[in-house]
Parts: sequence; structure tokens; C-alpha cells
Amino acid sequence: MQTLPIEMELRKLGLKEKEVRVYLTGLELGPAPVQKIAQLAKITRPTAYEIIEKLEEKRLFAEIKERRKRLFVAQSPEKILGFLRMQKRELEEKEREFIRIIAVLADKYSKEKGVKVYKGKAGLKVLDEILSFTSSSEIFMISAGVIQKELKDREQIFQKIKSRLGKLEVRIICENVVRIESFLKSDWQQKTIALRGFDGALILCDKAIFISRKTKEGVLIENQLIINLLKSLFFTLWEFNPL
Repeated sequence: MQTLPIEMELRKLGLKEKEVRVYLTGLELGPAPVQKIAQLAKITRPTAYEIIEKLEEKRLFAEIKERRKRLFVAQSPEKILGFLRMQKRELEEKEREFIRIIAVLADKYSKEKGVKVYKGKAGLKVLDEILSFTSSSEIFMISAGVIQKELKDREQIFQKIKSRLGKLEVRIICENVVRIESFLKSDWQQKTIALRGFDGALILCDKAIFISRKTKEGVLIENQLIINLLKSLFFTLWEFNPL
């Protein structure tokens, strides 16, 4: 079945494919038993119950009782605005926690094994060289401010990684939309969010690299526990922000 434009727009808001189908079915039917919703949405009844519960949590569905029957009704599309505001608040909380954890890790592990600090232009070039020899074909980045020039400077590094490993996937969370006109275009995904209180960039591959634009310092982290934690936080922000 071909995806309708409205379905694609709802997917951009963070709803999954079946959630979109159930929500649109609910709008079409009005108050209805779960069996009828499942039938029209072409999913099983247990799956319909599960999805409706998730949509209730997002305030897009509600349960009512009519003549001792349980009926479910999709809420007005205006409710989506409330859902987006709720997402925004939760995302801001996640962002503040992410920045706090980064600060704690940087302070705690800066002098311990597996963490090295590089200073000045020469030090940052060393970090670029280390990045170019990564064994990971997936690179995840968080960058505050405008990164267009920085991306151009690292283009050769990404090309080297792709040529050596045969493939490359780059995901970036940044404040501004990045224009991609190079070989990276087919390998690049990006999402934009405000990054208050975070200055510089974080690059995650088989290592973690922090770069501060203000102090011209870079921190290389090779401790796998820290790297895994930072990747987990990255995907929390990535999956939580649908746009």
C-alpha cells in the first residue's frame, strides 16, 4: 500500500508506521472497539491494543465507556501540538543531562589511563590523523555552532576512511543544517537541535574525541566503557528527536 503524504508527515513527528495507521484509523472511525480499529488498520487485535496504549501515553488516543463497552477514540489533531511540546521538554532535559555527564567524565577521567589531552593546532591535527585510522565504518558526531568549514577540512579524512573500509555512515546532531555536496551526501544523516552550554564537537567511532573550539584543545578517550556510554546517550538524543 502506497504511503500517503499525511502518513509521512506524521512519521516525521516520531510516530512509527503502525502508530500512524492506528491514529488515522481512529480519526476515521470515531469511538470504536479495538477489534474494529485493528481490522481497518490491518493489524492483529493484540498489536492494536499495544499501539493504542502507546498513543494514549502520547495523548493522541483516549478510552471511553459506552453501554459497558470499551471504546477508543483518536484525539483531535491539535493534540499533536501538545505532544510536540512534551517531546521538546523531555529532549531539553535529556540534553542537559548529556552535557552534565560529559562534564563529569571529562573531569574524572582526564588524568586516568585511556584519556589523552592534545593542545593547539598541532595537537588537533594529531587527533584528525588518529580519526583517519579508525576501524569503524560508523561515525557519530555532535557539533555546536556552524561546522561547514570543519566538515570541509575533514572531508579528506572521511574519504580516506571510506576508501579503506569500503563504506561509511555518518550521523550528526548539530544546531544548523549542514549542506552536503560531496561524496558524503549518500552516506550522511543529520538532525538539528539546540545545544545550549555545549561548545565544540564530539566525534564517536571506535574512540571518542572531544574538540573545544574555545580552548583549542582535544581529548581522546579510548576507554570502551565511556565510549559505549557516550554512544548510548547519542542514540537517545537521535531517536528522541524525530526531525
